[in-house]
Amino acid sequence: MNEIDRLRYLQAMGVDGYVSRGQLAGALPTQRLVLVPARGTGAEHPEPESPTARPAHMPRLDVVGKQSSSPAVVDRQARRQSDAPTVRFSLAAVFSGGIAWVESLGDRPLAREQVQLIQGMARAVHGSVDAPTVAQFDWPIHNNPQLDQGETAARAGVQAFLLRHIEEQKCRGLVILGEEASAYVDAGGLGDLARVSTLSTLQMIEQPASKRQVWSDLQPLVLRA
Repeated sequence: MNEIDRLRYLQAMGVDGYVSRGQLAGALPTQRLVLVPARGTGAEHPEPESPTARPAHMPRLDVVGKQSSSPAVVDRQARRQSDAPTVRFSLAAVFSGGIAWVESLGDRPLAREQVQLIQGMARAVHGSVDAPTVAQFDWPIHNNPQLDQGETAARAGVQAFLLRHIEEQKCRGLVILGEEASAYVDAGGLGDLARVSTLSTLQMIEQPASKRQVWSDLQPLVLRA
């Protein structure tokens, strides 16, 4: 008979059934029950941990990428640029006889008499000359208040303007006519051109006697012609 059924029958008859802890001498072998602990009671013996060593603690590496400027920094930079006082001017560039003649226009357009005077000086320096080419540079070139419209940016704009035309016209010399034009022309950034600064054409027209001084100023270009 199954041991479990036997114990159940004895219990139904009110008879206590006992099982000895050990095997008594001369007695029949006792069928002992295998006690299986319930799941989740914690009676099971925990399995021994694997002898594999735990990985050592790895240091944390913080990768710092290139930090972009915050909106506040960008805004301050834009404000500094926009705070630069705006300068306004116009320059006329006349290309004749392999020379770039640059003069400030002020608030008036370039007159025909001024172009004829420049062409006459170019002919005196170089000999025969072709019809002059005239270009005008106006500053500021945009109306965006967040972009730099100050004097430094203006000088850079004039330099780029002159470089482009000087290369196109294959000029060998530069004449800056008048002090107003000198304030915005960075002659040092225009390569190895022969450079001369003299009076403006308006001064020559108003004071014809000043042409003698201008001719003296142009002598370095005459020697290189």
